[in-house]
Amino acid sequence: MSAKPTMHMFSSSESIAIEQHSATPSVSRTSTGTATVEGRLTSPVARVPESTAQAGGITIKGHTIRTFAYTTDAAVIRNTNADAILAVYPFTGEPVITQALLIVAQQPLFVGVGGGTTTGTRVVELAMVAEMQGAAGVVINSPAPAETIEAAMNSVDIPVIATVTADDEVTEEKILAGAAIINVAAGANTTAVVTNIRAHHPEIPILASCGSTEDNIFNTLQAGADALTWTPPSAQQLQSQMMARYRGEMAE
Repeated sequence: MSAKPTMHMFSSSESIAIEQHSATPSVSRTSTGTATVEGRLTSPVARVPESTAQAGGITIKGHTIRTFAYTTDAAVIRNTNADAILAVYPFTGEPVITQALLIVAQQPLFVGVGGGTTTGTRVVELAMVAEMQGAAGVVINSPAPAETIEAAMNSVDIPVIATVTADDEVTEEKILAGAAIINVAAGANTTAVVTNIRAHHPEIPILASCGSTEDNIFNTLQAGADALTWTPPSAQQLQSQMMARYRGEMAE
């Protein structure tokens, strides 16, 4: 009786798995001497632009962070090479969400604890729970008053990031209240707001959204941002692109 052929139910197919780079892990060294190791299934699609490496960075507990990936997508969080994760979402903060993101994150997680939908004492309580769970820092949304920033700073030992949308009296109050980091999210006015805050407060760490183009990244850094918030593509966008390639709708 002839032997039955061996079946490998989960063997990879190079013709189908377009995200697969090679049959073996890749090891290389850059011109600056940095050794690089890539897994054979490593995907580069959720990686920060190389120009973000020009950022001076914000050092938190000995770790210098230049890029924050602004996402709550677990699959993207698991695969991005950003230095940290900025997980802010438009719902009231829940510790179970923080715990889920901490499980998949391979880098420090800075989680939103409210300030808009969620206000008052609950913001401080969520910040305390996030610290106990292992979050690297907490983010308080722009509508929160300076009193909330101060209360959170007095309650946790991890950095409190205060989000602002303008260089105004409210922002000044949040800085004076002790915010560890100012997160500028002013849309098209971000560069101008960063410039103004930096002029008044040369010492304050500033995190700012930078868009995705080289010009925006350069301008945001020139304005005085220490670190950058980068929004990666969503898993749905990446899946759509992959399916289009599977169907032969995109050029190889």
